[in-house]
Amino acid sequence: MDEINLIQRCKENDMDAFNDLYKKYSNKALRTAYLICGRNNIAEDVVQEAFIKCYKEIKNLKNPETFQAWFYRLLTRIAWRCCLKEKNHLYIESMDDNKDTVTDSLVLSDIAEKREIKQLLSDAINKLSVPLKTTVILYYYNELSIKEISKVLGCFQGTVKSRLYNARKLLEKGLSTKEFEDYFLTDKNIRRESDEKTRPSTI
Repeated sequence: MDEINLIQRCKENDMDAFNDLYKKYSNKALRTAYLICGRNNIAEDVVQEAFIKCYKEIKNLKNPETFQAWFYRLLTRIAWRCCLKEKNHLYIESMDDNKDTVTDSLVLSDIAEKREIKQLLSDAINKLSVPLKTTVILYYYNELSIKEISKVLGCFQGTVKSRLYNARKLLEKGLSTKEFEDYFLTDKNIRRESDEKTRPSTI
């Protein structure tokens, strides 16, 4: 079903349509809330409250085409409130999700290194302020545009760009650790050695 028609039916209190809308957005909403809040139980509460609020207020949505930005605005505001309630003692445990696909070509040491890098990235993101972290999550993990994020966060597009720039600089600084540099140095050396082995001899 076309999303605009689905939203329109929701505005008319069609419960079946709202259930379809929930199925369409609930997984992404939970993922977003978890990345912001860092704890599953809190993320689940955020999503539940967001959909309840969505059901009550969707009739006031003038343009169905703007639903995604409108909904994520509800979601992020609730998530931010929870972050403040928890006094920012919220932490993303890991973006690994333990879903690495183990194939014959991967040895355990390779998997361990990948998890270490993901943990370093998680640590760096968690050091960002809530607004910067939310902007990064919406842009990189939800693939929202600058324009959509500006609507979600209720700010100018220039502010979103500025937050992304500042977040990138902070992440770059946070990832400028010996462990992170050593990983990529080793990775480059491995690839360089591999290239040299496969390069045709000129003799």
